[in-house]
Formats: sequence, C-alpha cells, structure tokens
Amino acid sequence: MICKELTIPLILEKTEALSGRIVHHHPKVPLIEKDLRKRKAGYNGESTVYYHLTFLKDKKYKIFYNVRLPIFSNHFQMDFLILTRFYILIIEVKNISGMVTIDPFIKQLTRTHKGVTEGFTDPVSQVQRYKLLLQKWFSTHKLKHPPIEHLVVFSNPSTTLNYTVSPAPDDPYKQIIHAQNVIDKIKEWNEKHPTTTVTDKELVKMKRLIIKRHVEPEMDILKAYSLTKSDILTGVRCENCQHIPMIRVSASWSCPKCRYSSKTSHIMAINEYFLLLNNHLTNSELRKFLHLQSRNTAYKILKSLPLNTKGGTKSVTYSIPPR
Repeated sequence: MICKELTIPLILEKTEALSGRIVHHHPKVPLIEKDLRKRKAGYNGESTVYYHLTFLKDKKYKIFYNVRLPIFSNHFQMDFLILTRFYILIIEVKNISGMVTIDPFIKQLTRTHKGVTEGFTDPVSQVQRYKLLLQKWFSTHKLKHPPIEHLVVFSNPSTTLNYTVSPAPDDPYKQIIHAQNVIDKIKEWNEKHPTTTVTDKELVKMKRLIIKRHVEPEMDILKAYSLTKSDILTGVRCENCQHIPMIRVSASWSCPKCRYSSKTSHIMAINEYFLLLNNHLTNSELRKFLHLQSRNTAYKILKSLPLNTKGGTKSVTYSIPPR
C-alpha cells in the first residue's frame, strides 16, 4: 500500500526552472547544469525502485516515498520507508553508473566511469545514520516499533558492484543490491522476521504520525546559488525551442524564433515565477513578468488558474495551494 506517492522533488523542479531562466552567460550556469543532471539522475533512480515496490500489493506494507522528518533542531530524509508489523525497512537509492568499488574497511565508495575515478559518500554509513535517527524519532514520540532494517539499492542495472574485501554474512555492507532484486530481498526479510511486534492499531498510528510530521524541504534557489532577481530572464518561455520571450498575439502566445503558437504557455511561466521568485504575486507583478500591458488580460489569466487569493480588489495576491 502506497502511503506517500512518488512525486517530482521540489528541488528538482526549482533547478529545472532556474536552468531555463538564468541569464545564459552567467558563470553559475555550469554548476546549475551539473546539479540538474545529478538531481534528475537521483529522481530517475528513485522512480526505478518505486516501480519495483508497486508490486508489493499486500496491504501489510505501508510504503512512503521521500519522507523527511524533524528530529530535535534538524531533519533527516529517507528515499523510501516501508512499515510492516514485523519489521521496518529504510531504502537508500543510488543511481551511479560505471564500476563501483565498495571498501567496507575504510567505509568508502569509489566509481570508475569513462576512465575517471571519483569518490562518493558511503551509502551504508548514510543509511545506518538514518536508522539511528528513526529510532530516536520513534522514541521521542513514544512509539513502539518493530526491528529496523536498511538497504542500499543501485538503480542502474549496468552498474558493476565490487568489494575490496568480501563482507561477512551479517555485515551491513551485505545489504547492497540492484533494484531488480529488491522484492526478493524483502521476501528474505519476511522469512527473517516471522513474528509481529506491533499491533495493526500501533502500525496505523505510526503511519498517521509519519504523514503528519513529514516536512517538505524549503529552499531559496536564488540564495543557494548567490543569484538575484536580475539574473532571471522574464517573459513567457517557448515550450518548443525554449526562446524567451514569446509575444502575446490576440489570445495566444507566439514565438518569434520558431513560430510556435500556444494559448497556455503562460501557465509554465507563472509556475516558474512561483518556483524561483516568490510564493505569491499580484496583477502588477504578473504583467511585469509576462511582459503584458493589459491589466484586464492579466486578471483573466489569474482567474483562470487554480490559485488561492488574499486581500481586497485592488490589493489581491495570488498563490499556489499548498502541496
């Protein structure tokens, strides 16, 4: 049972919007493009694992994607969390191509790809830390919980996994697999944990509290890259060739570069405004961002969208409903 579904991470949406609207000659462009590729790869890897997990049709599994929970003054985020009455499973997903070498002794992961070798954060240490934090989180909320297991899943089937030293059968470094094997691994844990340790009622309580306490990450994308509003290109972006700006012609948007025409291209532009600049806007701000002259046209566009409104007639602001 999927309790928290797969969605495109907000940080990926913001990075994608920034990539399409940053001034082309800006020195931060290479870094933004690198981060965008990395975040897309991460999401694609998680999508692969999510696909396999959807085959767990039994209602005894409570599956959460991308759960971020507060602990003391910080937060910790797990790619996948699976609750059962027998055990809990934390899954950390890695989408790394090439030949991956795992050194359990010095807790190091290196990847060799196209002749280049580079190091990565040790995923086993990472997921073990999440296990400890989840235990503390349950303890803080006085929740009884079953044993917590962890798993590192490599989503790219072409990735070659090697160990410098073969880990012992009970070593945490044994819990590293490819995505296509995740269901078989879960079946192994079903056999390992045949006894229930919590009731259905306690499991439902855990599920509800996790959903209630989940916190979406906040990120000022401009601040993260030391950018200002002046670095952002305004205007409606062509969905066909990415040219900015399109021109308003009657009730449509026309691209002066490729001649593409659309009645709805402003929707993407408004969404990018919310992702990059502010979580609300006024009629005046919309006209400035879309390069519109008519207040009435801007009003009609705003009223046609599923936006929340606040304030009086002359000072009304529009915002996206919470996720």
